[in-house]
Amino acid sequence: MASELRIRAVLAPTMLLVIGGIYWLDSHGTLGLRQGTLSAALLGLLGLAGVFEFVALLRGAGFAVSRRSLPLLSLLLLGSAFLFQWHQIDRELYPLVIGTLVLLFPMAVRSLGREDMKLGLEKQGATLLGFIYVAWPMYLAMGTAFRHLPSVLYVVLVCKGGDIGGYCLGRLFGRHKLIPHISPGKTVEGALGSLLASVALAVCLRGPLLEPEVQLPLWLALVSGVVLNFTTQTGDLIESLLKRRCNAKDSSKLLPAHGGVLDLIDSLLFSFAAWFLVLVRWT
Repeated sequence: MASELRIRAVLAPTMLLVIGGIYWLDSHGTLGLRQGTLSAALLGLLGLAGVFEFVALLRGAGFAVSRRSLPLLSLLLLGSAFLFQWHQIDRELYPLVIGTLVLLFPMAVRSLGREDMKLGLEKQGATLLGFIYVAWPMYLAMGTAFRHLPSVLYVVLVCKGGDIGGYCLGRLFGRHKLIPHISPGKTVEGALGSLLASVALAVCLRGPLLEPEVQLPLWLALVSGVVLNFTTQTGDLIESLLKRRCNAKDSSKLLPAHGGVLDLIDSLLFSFAAWFLVLVRWT
């Protein structure tokens, strides 16, 4: 336990420094690149790593999932984000539809064969789940970085701040289990603490991070805080369910004492997608 705490004490600040440095370079245009390029590249790499971990997790538990098509189509989807401007959203959504069809249709046809009939539907479902659950949100997160870079930081701070608030209040006051068959450590008190922290951050950070490009009225900041926290907690629970179903403690052992990349981004996946809708509608 002590060694794990030491690893966390070193690794967590290091990751924050690296991410903060990339964001600073990106926001100041230091390298002469289009604003959002470096952050989008980082998000794309995280998304691709998450897809690989998803495949390894499910295949390790004996589930049928495509180990070639899913990573390849995810790579093409995430790479295509750099081709668009992300101002007037139109063609930016084409890769989502085309990628899903190209991924799913060949597997659907193959499942008609006698050899693939037994596992064909399972493979289609598991592969499509990985594409929509991991690749889609990270593609939209990359689009958010190009459309309004500070929004990425806003979502991360509101969501991760909710995680921290929930952990602290849960440890101090947690008495009633939230959903013990999925995540025994989570409590109702912790969930409420997480909600309060996210709402407070959503309101307080809207001025420093979003304005003047994105003008969120108070009511919408409150709603955004609630939505982002709900999607954050749900994303975390969904990944916990996935790991429990696959009998795994972490999505991988890539990050010592932290788990894998999917463990790092699980709470952001639904939140990035939800915020993208708010950002496009409000700008």
